[in-house]
Amino acid sequence: MKKLFLVLAIIFSVKISSNAQTADFRGFSWGSSLSKVQSDEKSSLQIKAGDDELLYKDVLGGADCDVVYIFNDNDKLESGMYIFSKKYSNPQLYLQDYTKFKILLIQKYGKPVNEKEYWRNNTPLTEKHNYGQAITDGNLSMNTVWNTERSSVKIELITTNNHPSLQIHYTARSLDELENKTDLKNALGKL
Repeated sequence: MKKLFLVLAIIFSVKISSNAQTADFRGFSWGSSLSKVQSDEKSSLQIKAGDDELLYKDVLGGADCDVVYIFNDNDKLESGMYIFSKKYSNPQLYLQDYTKFKILLIQKYGKPVNEKEYWRNNTPLTEKHNYGQAITDGNLSMNTVWNTERSSVKIELITTNNHPSLQIHYTARSLDELENKTDLKNALGKL
């Protein structure tokens, strides 16, 4: 009986330890504070937008990108994203980058839960054979989604401001660690 108790205690402590050290986005866990991200992020801070967003510059897979951290009202990290800034004269290269990062994400997270192409209704039939041009013209967007225990990860190739944009989004799937425990305890007293 003592051995069983000891084994269960070890498993429980390992589980707590692994949860406390889970990295969800760039080595940070969902619920990390803005000040922790600012002090520990190695890239160059570009912009601090109010109390809920930090923007850094970095290179990922050989491509320049913006790294965006988004915080909730409780100063807790709730999502992050990479926005790639490279502009190509050959529109097929956007599709090539999308495929390259999608393959890397498959290697990390496995089979995606969803993969979609969205075509505008009025897209010319000739453009449906040229994905790069369709993306550049804003007639096609693509995305692929993975779910982990703690995160939703989505890569998308869209057109914003008349330019193709490759983005990878990470979002917390649970709000548990994002809640302000003190606020909830105070609310409990008022209920």
